[in-house]
Amino acid sequence: MTIDSDILTLCNGCGLCESVCSGVKMKCHEDGFYRPQAECVNSDETQLIQSVCPGMNVVSRKGGNHSIWGDVESVCNAWASDAEIRHSSSSGGVTTALAIYLLESGKVDAVLHVGTDDTCDYRSNHLCISRSREDVLKRNASRYAPALVLNQIKVILDSDASSYAFIGKPCDIAGMQNFVNAFPQYKGRIVCYLAIFCAGIPSFNATAQAITALGHDAPVTSVRYRGDGWPGYFTVTYSDGTTRRMSYNDSWGMILGKQLAFRCKICPDSIGLLADIASGDAWNTRNGYPDFTEDEGRNFCFVRTPKGEQLMREAIQAGYIDVEQLDISKVEQMQRYQYRRRKEAGWRIAAACFLSGFKVHFRGTGWLRNAMTINPLRGLRIMMGSAKRYIRRKRHLQAVK
Repeated sequence: MTIDSDILTLCNGCGLCESVCSGVKMKCHEDGFYRPQAECVNSDETQLIQSVCPGMNVVSRKGGNHSIWGDVESVCNAWASDAEIRHSSSSGGVTTALAIYLLESGKVDAVLHVGTDDTCDYRSNHLCISRSREDVLKRNASRYAPALVLNQIKVILDSDASSYAFIGKPCDIAGMQNFVNAFPQYKGRIVCYLAIFCAGIPSFNATAQAITALGHDAPVTSVRYRGDGWPGYFTVTYSDGTTRRMSYNDSWGMILGKQLAFRCKICPDSIGLLADIASGDAWNTRNGYPDFTEDEGRNFCFVRTPKGEQLMREAIQAGYIDVEQLDISKVEQMQRYQYRRRKEAGWRIAAACFLSGFKVHFRGTGWLRNAMTINPLRGLRIMMGSAKRYIRRKRHLQAVK
């Protein structure tokens, strides 16, 4: 049998199915997204893939003491104390600073996070192993494009006995936790999970479109989506030494954010519910809305577990992070998109649950409770739109198998 069409429809391109099933290989398709490809998988392999796939399974075992934002031990605005880290990072550099603290304090042997090869190909996003400050800084800025995050995770963990911190999008963390639950021999190897708020995965085609919009024909040598300021610019460097850039508002708002994976549109967790610490942009606001004027980077941080609370406290005391108090009610203005998304997601998820034959399991993420906070007529319109997109996507993938 071939890979189930609902798996393909809900795929977020992480590659975990390739790691757990030798007959599966990830392929980048014409739409600019990774999907698994296999001529034949048996029923046991299909069941294993379904059980670990973060496109279908996001399971929080926490209580959710804030209806919108999930479990929160504490919340603060924060930024890296090191000015270099703060400036080069996508926002305040908190996740980078925590990663470096974990390495330099000896709490982990290495950090697993997304980076690129030392090539000119902006499609080379994959899971990297960082063992030093220099390694982390090479890979510290956001990559607004697909990445093969988990397709080699078994190979990595089997290569030695290192302990790791894992940094990723919320769905990456769900996938990693699904994996260690299915293969408990790896459970103690991941010391902590650090999440980055995510607005969705843009297609590689979106990156190509943004490069084209800059209007320079020389071969591209590097693409930087953000960083070197806050929010920073979409910056492209060419083989002739030319550099061109586009504002965050133009790159994300006009191009990248308009070509997101289908799975991102029904996301039950864009805010790192399963992480020890989750960080996002602590946007300045103007008239109640985020203001993207360039400034010094600043994160807000949801510390979600006692382990995360201890890590944050130690990193502050060691001088890696500076913090200021933040009332959690202020996060709604900083992150209006995520706030609205959390309220609407349940209606989209309901459509996917029904149309997949209830293969979708997004437990403990608060989607049903949050869905009940908006007007039901509006919710039904959202659900019908998602149902149409699900059916259209599934039919298309069945046609191109």
